[in-house]
Amino acid sequence: MSTMDMIIRNGWVLDGNANPWFQADVGIEGKKITKVGNLSSATAERVIDAKDMIVAPGFIDIHNHSDMPLLVSGRGESMIRQGVTSVLTCNCGGSPFPLVGEARPRRSRGGQEVDWSTVDEYKAKLRSQGISINIGLQVGHGTVRSAVMGYEQREPTAGEMEEMKGFVAGAMEAGCFGMSSGLGYSPGMFAKTEEVVELCKLVGKYGGIYSTHARSVSTFPKNLEEVIEIGEKAGLPVQMSHIGSSTCGRANWGRARSVTLNIIDAARARGVDFTADIYPYTISGASLGMYVPDWAHEGGPSKMLERLADPEVRKRIREELPDMLRMRDWSQLLLHSLRSEKNKIYEGKTVQQVAEMRGADPVDVMCDLLIEEKGACPCWGLFGLETDIRTLMKHEAVMIGSDGSAVQPTGTRVEGHPRNYGAFARILETYVGDGVLTLTEAVHKMSGMPARRLGLTDRGVIKPGAYADITIFNPFLVRDKSTLEDPAKFPEGIPYVLVNGVVTVDNGEHTGATAGEILCKP
Repeated sequence: MSTMDMIIRNGWVLDGNANPWFQADVGIEGKKITKVGNLSSATAERVIDAKDMIVAPGFIDIHNHSDMPLLVSGRGESMIRQGVTSVLTCNCGGSPFPLVGEARPRRSRGGQEVDWSTVDEYKAKLRSQGISINIGLQVGHGTVRSAVMGYEQREPTAGEMEEMKGFVAGAMEAGCFGMSSGLGYSPGMFAKTEEVVELCKLVGKYGGIYSTHARSVSTFPKNLEEVIEIGEKAGLPVQMSHIGSSTCGRANWGRARSVTLNIIDAARARGVDFTADIYPYTISGASLGMYVPDWAHEGGPSKMLERLADPEVRKRIREELPDMLRMRDWSQLLLHSLRSEKNKIYEGKTVQQVAEMRGADPVDVMCDLLIEEKGACPCWGLFGLETDIRTLMKHEAVMIGSDGSAVQPTGTRVEGHPRNYGAFARILETYVGDGVLTLTEAVHKMSGMPARRLGLTDRGVIKPGAYADITIFNPFLVRDKSTLEDPAKFPEGIPYVLVNGVVTVDNGEHTGATAGEILCKP
């Protein structure tokens, strides 16, 4: 009779590879799964009875923004309590390295004093913090560009391109999974397609991926076609971020199948390795700064704020905005998490409502709020149709990503987007419950599929030799409790979560364990 560290008994195992569930015990020794099958004759120091529950691989959030939040608190509670055991961070073009030149913050980031610069220094700080979930890193194109060129709206010189390549190569050699871009944000918006292609060719040589927040939705479908063009010319796998936003705006509602997926299918048919992620909401996280035209961002945030105070600049912005507002107007932008006390009364109000309260033009309200909030003016954008989200989610090349962060409840009135606490539980409750996805498909899109995208063969699966990242949930009782009005609510029905063989959520409560590791590209 063998003795193991832990046995999970009587569960319905979904292996993460899109196979139907089967009843089996799962034996764990140290960090890894050692046996899957009938272990009735074996004993263990800890036994978890998973009768009538699903035993699944820990979920992998391939689109996450926890690189700074995990330095604030390594518990990662909003993610781990959903069953997320691994996150891929540094998305949308931003990474906490290389922090040199204009990329180095002039003040703390996320409440953390910046006393690091390189990938390895950031990793050392993360390890000293201790983390409850695994984290994978990318290098941000926007951060690299600002480190070398600042916020200038121009093409890089040959020397600057070589310097950018040096930063990207260093990050890849340090274990990053690829490069992300945020072509809808400054300074990524200043880069031409050729610049991104050139850097992606280098990433491809290291076996990395290119993940991207595409250019402004007002350019759709050209922004989607550019994503495909970059992958095709650079010859590397492409991961398009939050593809639900491709149907943002009334002009694109209902076009998920007829336009978005037709373009994707055509690209994949000719050999472009294109995949995407989606989060299960029609509400995006945004900033009013996204509605400021590209030219006004040149020189960085401080220069932008100087321009916004100029009446002539506002006049020009007002003339250029109709195309953007055709996609999402002022009544669809909901303000939240404002810093200044005087503006707290506007939280939960749309820009249109604030304009009425102030008796001002919405463009002036936008500019004034950005100045008053020192450039940080977050909002929720009501962007699309639920039917489009469901159509995209079902596609074989689309997996699940939250676009959220691993955060802790603060007890304040506003806690951010509900995706931080509820995205994966919402998939299980709503999209499986409504028949959009089968339970097998959903688990695959949240585990084995993102693991394969990252080249991880020992994560995202239940099999001997794999790391014991495991989520145990009751498929009939999973409930997403997070709402826009009260987002900091943990889900129900996910009683156990293991990270590297360590029970981190036990009977629905965080144990305080910090068994998470920094993942590296194989």
